[in-house]
Amino acid sequence: MKEYFALTLKITEEEWEKLQPLIASDNYLGAEEIEENGMLIVKAYFKTREKIPPELLQMSKSQESIPEKNWNEEWKKYFKPETVSEKFIVIPSWMKEEYPIPKGKIPIYIYPGQTFGTGTHETTKLTIRFIEKAIKPGYSFLDVGAGSGILSIAAKKLGAEKTVACDIQKECKEEIPFNCKLNEVSGVEVFIGDLKKLNGTFDVVAANIEKHLLEPLVPEIYKKTKQFAVFSGILKKQRDDFAKTLKETGFTILEEAGEGEWMAFFCKK
Repeated sequence: MKEYFALTLKITEEEWEKLQPLIASDNYLGAEEIEENGMLIVKAYFKTREKIPPELLQMSKSQESIPEKNWNEEWKKYFKPETVSEKFIVIPSWMKEEYPIPKGKIPIYIYPGQTFGTGTHETTKLTIRFIEKAIKPGYSFLDVGAGSGILSIAAKKLGAEKTVACDIQKECKEEIPFNCKLNEVSGVEVFIGDLKKLNGTFDVVAANIEKHLLEPLVPEIYKKTKQFAVFSGILKKQRDDFAKTLKETGFTILEEAGEGEWMAFFCKK
């Protein structure tokens, strides 16, 4: 049985920021952060222990292996149908045949695999709401850090034509087409690899990624944007720094929105 690996760290926010370049790789799956007495308790998840930098292992307070099946069972406990925007409702794939679609809503069916993006997280909801404002029928769309492909599926259902889902996680190559098929959506191109190696420009670009991974991508996203860009994955306490990065890159912030502790930006090139 396949297992994931988790490390628990107790560090300052500044120390966590400095660690980001060290852990950024296709082995890193993400992290949970809890603030406690001025310190961060960080639980970071990885695909394998072998590819984790040794210095990170030495810093950890605890380490554990997590069986893959536990992830799927947890999703099924907590992943329920949820209205995420004015137009969209996200529904677990196993409820597709039994759950009645509310009048006026567009369903997105998602199977929670190994990638991020069920649509119920605050950052995904915020991104979808801005995509609704940006996409017009016939527009091209780029999804940076696509995960499950939920944003690309939403864009297609809003009438986007050329749509590319870009991610560094190899699992996306199977999971995005699977979720597209669930939604009877076709024409989403999956690109696995470095954003710089992706050719073309797009009417709308969306990126829902944690700030430390997203910020270095902003200049490249600017190059690939024709009209609008949507950014999320930014904590409210990181708002000013990230807004400065957007403006210095050349983006004009048209609108901001927040939910919980998270922020999203709707920008024009």
